[in-house]
Amino acid sequence: MICVPIVGPSMEKALEDLHRAHPLADLVELRLDLIDRPGLAALLKAATRPAIVTHRTKLEGGQFSGSEAERVRALRQAIDLGAPYIDIEASTAREHLQPILENKGSTKVILSYHDFSKTLDDLTPLYDIMRELPADILKIVTYAQDINDNLRMFKLLERANGESRPLIALCMGERGEISRILSPLYGGFLTFGALESGKESAPGQILASTLRGVYRLGLPRENGFRVYGVIGNPVAKSKGYLVHNRAFSEAGSPDIYIPFLVDNAGRFFEGFRKLVSGFSVTMPFKEDIPRYLDRVEEGARKIGAVNTVVRGNEGWVGHNTDGLGALRALEGRVSLKDKNVLILGSGGTAKAIGHAVAGRGARLTVTYRSNPERGRALACDLGGEAVPNHEAGARSVDVLINCSPVGMSPNIHDTPFAARHLRSGMVVFDSVYNPPETRLIREARAAGCDVIPGAELFIHQAALQFELWTGRPAPVAAMREALAAS
Repeated sequence: MICVPIVGPSMEKALEDLHRAHPLADLVELRLDLIDRPGLAALLKAATRPAIVTHRTKLEGGQFSGSEAERVRALRQAIDLGAPYIDIEASTAREHLQPILENKGSTKVILSYHDFSKTLDDLTPLYDIMRELPADILKIVTYAQDINDNLRMFKLLERANGESRPLIALCMGERGEISRILSPLYGGFLTFGALESGKESAPGQILASTLRGVYRLGLPRENGFRVYGVIGNPVAKSKGYLVHNRAFSEAGSPDIYIPFLVDNAGRFFEGFRKLVSGFSVTMPFKEDIPRYLDRVEEGARKIGAVNTVVRGNEGWVGHNTDGLGALRALEGRVSLKDKNVLILGSGGTAKAIGHAVAGRGARLTVTYRSNPERGRALACDLGGEAVPNHEAGARSVDVLINCSPVGMSPNIHDTPFAARHLRSGMVVFDSVYNPPETRLIREARAAGCDVIPGAELFIHQAALQFELWTGRPAPVAAMREALAAS
């Protein structure tokens, strides 16, 4: 279930937000400590979803600064008014906590614990203590310092499910975001989703609209599902979760794709190898992840980088879909055989696309800016030439492929190739997809070039990933639509 926190700051805004939350929420949380002069009776009456009443102190991550007796009195009022749920901290003094637990009427009590700095190595002792108290639902929320901290929450959920004990188990912070998606799928009582950006009640809270619309948390998954995702650092700007979840939805699949913010690829792989069925790989792990795999496909081995990992009968296998993704985009426009292809850049993307293009019989030239040794080595490997970037405009070019990050957000006014060297009939392909239209693409279109925006590379390499994971044709049109709408 998705619970939307109602955080005010005024009664007027809280009442408005209760109405707005209705289509997104299974429950709402009335954060009395965040609403100025809250009228509890009016809030409960206006709630069209079951409400949790919470009144949190500053020590527990809230804003209430009054006395403990005053705080607990508000929770007692919620019980008297017939609130469906109240949330009270396990740290509440016994003389205040016990009367609530023993005289709660029809209201269900959520007994909560929060740690805003870390996740304990072993949460079992804490759970054992809390489960002895007569609460209806237990809630343990900690801060994730590492992606693997989430695994402790999933393990706790497994135990609670086996004991038929309702449990909310979540990690806060950016590295804890995956728990907000996966915990309810692993039997957690609920997850929290913000009504809009700026209305989060805890660090790392995801928008309720994203939880429901993108991750499809309302979708029945009784028959199981597989978890995929992207590992990288950073991953916040990756659009893969939009594209792949849309693909799974279009295919009628319950599978899910999530971003994993990873600090150490080996530690992630060791911890999550039983949980995930495959994953995308982005910087800085493309060259690091192969050492942990059972096999690396020949094309990825030649490139020296893996962007896709698949779990299958052969174990864990690494692939690279960048090159073939680029070919799919290019060969829809032009035959590459005997064409003069200029590749701007000599990094990992240039290497992947360069090998794919060279295999189609193109004549390649690679440019370099600050690393001539790397540029010459790549050109030699591809059977082409290497030239410094400032000489690129003097070459005869049929197909121009930008594999450098020049022009990427936030440096959207930069271009890797001067407009004066663009000519009508040239095919210009930019691997940069953020922004959707780079300066290079804009100037190339004005010059009469046939342009291929970076979104096409992103979509085609993602489609190949989908096919490797599922064995099904990718719904490319739907994936393209999801990216365009982002």
